[in-house]
Amino acid sequence: MMPVLTWVVSALLADDLLALNRATGILRRRNLPVGAVSVGPGGRPGSLRLTCIVSSDRAAADRLASALRKMTEVREVSVYAEGEGTCREHALVRVRVSPAQLSAILDVISLYEATILNETPQELLLEASGSAPLMVSFIRALEPFGIFDVARSVTPLPPQQAPLDTAGAPRASVAAPRIGTAVPA
Repeated sequence: MMPVLTWVVSALLADDLLALNRATGILRRRNLPVGAVSVGPGGRPGSLRLTCIVSSDRAAADRLASALRKMTEVREVSVYAEGEGTCREHALVRVRVSPAQLSAILDVISLYEATILNETPQELLLEASGSAPLMVSFIRALEPFGIFDVARSVTPLPPQQAPLDTAGAPRASVAAPRIGTAVPA
């Protein structure tokens, strides 16, 4: 039996609510175990990037990508193993605070390089980002204090490709040779 891997499927869509609805419908109909879905600006004017992390074999991830490519509003689709790109997790945690535990909770905040977003006499709203194992460790370190609420999101970035010029087209990494035109005599 082959091990199930985690794949990132990233699609650049037209910035249109109907296109996003169609793309998420395709994702839903594939019935794959989805670890995370994120939608945001695509880096190009008038585009959105829909990124989902799925646990499946490569063939199932490729079938999902193929179904997305058939949409007219999709500009490009890429599939890569989660370990090939960069993946960061963002966590917002609302935790209980008491004067007796303030020193200990500040040590945890410092250790994980978290930020205090909001502070009341009874609770702190904390923000942290890092790898998924680091965020799990951060949340477990806060559990003894009493967690009220947690919101986590994952944002993957594909492996580095050719740099883009200002128009959005890939730049050549080496200078192109100059070709002169000769006029026959």
